[in-house]
Amino acid sequence: MVVGMRRVWSILVCVAACGGGDAAEGATTGDDTGSSVVTTSAAAPTSTGDGPGCGFSVVESAAWPEADALFLKEPRWLGADDAYSVDLGGDRVLWLFADTFIATSDAHVREESKLVRNSVAIQSGRDPSRADIEFHWQTGDAPGSFFPEEDGLWFWPGDGERVGDGLLIFLMAVRSVEGGFGFEVAGSDVVWVADASASPDTWAPITVASYRDEGRVPGSASVLLAGDDVVAFSDLAGDGAELLRWPVDAVGPEPLPAPAVLGPSPVLTGTQVEFSVHRDVMRGLYVQIQSEGFGGTELAYRTAPALIGPWSEKTVFHRPAESDAANAFVYAGKAHPELTGADLVVTYVANSFEFADLFADPSLYYPRFVRVTLGCG
Repeated sequence: MVVGMRRVWSILVCVAACGGGDAAEGATTGDDTGSSVVTTSAAAPTSTGDGPGCGFSVVESAAWPEADALFLKEPRWLGADDAYSVDLGGDRVLWLFADTFIATSDAHVREESKLVRNSVAIQSGRDPSRADIEFHWQTGDAPGSFFPEEDGLWFWPGDGERVGDGLLIFLMAVRSVEGGFGFEVAGSDVVWVADASASPDTWAPITVASYRDEGRVPGSASVLLAGDDVVAFSDLAGDGAELLRWPVDAVGPEPLPAPAVLGPSPVLTGTQVEFSVHRDVMRGLYVQIQSEGFGGTELAYRTAPALIGPWSEKTVFHRPAESDAANAFVYAGKAHPELTGADLVVTYVANSFEFADLFADPSLYYPRFVRVTLGCG
């Protein structure tokens, strides 16, 4: 089992490769990842449009254990990381998870479980402290990954976006190698689901693009709609993240065209592999949320008037309690603006560098919720 090693790999890569980036106020400098060159884009809608522009600041942040209970409602689902969310419309939210413990006995303990490469869930209700949730993975003689392995590769989900009636999901493609952590990231595949309103049990995902061995991982961070485009932040192999775009009218069951780069490359430095970007309509700003640091980390934000920047310096706003524990491995900070119950809902994953801790402390390796109260900065 290599649960969590994806995060060790991605953060160690950026620790080794960092050569600068934006400093976080009151925190250590963030980690950079990746380098790549692709076709330069023409102009595209990148600004937030009208907004009162009162600025963005965090007044208060607090753990939200009532919302944490959401991920404990299925006794067979025993924890996972990633925790990307996609607004499906109405009161439905899709969750995308990477390595997941699935119980294989009625004991419902990790000692008697299988680690599958990914799982998904549908949340019903916008407030996670009150919502219902239904988890999905491949069933049969033994639990299996929701997005199955193929051609020697397995998949860790990135982000996704609903486009019309369908759903676009980015999947990090990973292969086994000798040495190191025993694996390497090969790039991303992109799949299309025709009916976003259907149960995942009925999905028949179609692969519409494959980006392999290009030195970038499209969709490893936020995917969102911007004007007439779908845009995706792409982790680079040592130099932050770039922003890629595809025309909305080209998104569907047919193969995607080659992406164009929007703005400078990288458009963000000092990033982790996973982060979120969302539009705060009230303030007329884009907001980026990420984990900051390595091991025992903090949550930080920065803002920009447009996706291509200019981006502010990072500001730390929350230190998870788990960051002060022995062997702390805290990562995957993201915002979930489609959720209610706070001005802004954020999650992170609490893990450990000691794999045995995941069995000794079954509360580890679950996404944790943070309630954030916002003000005008």
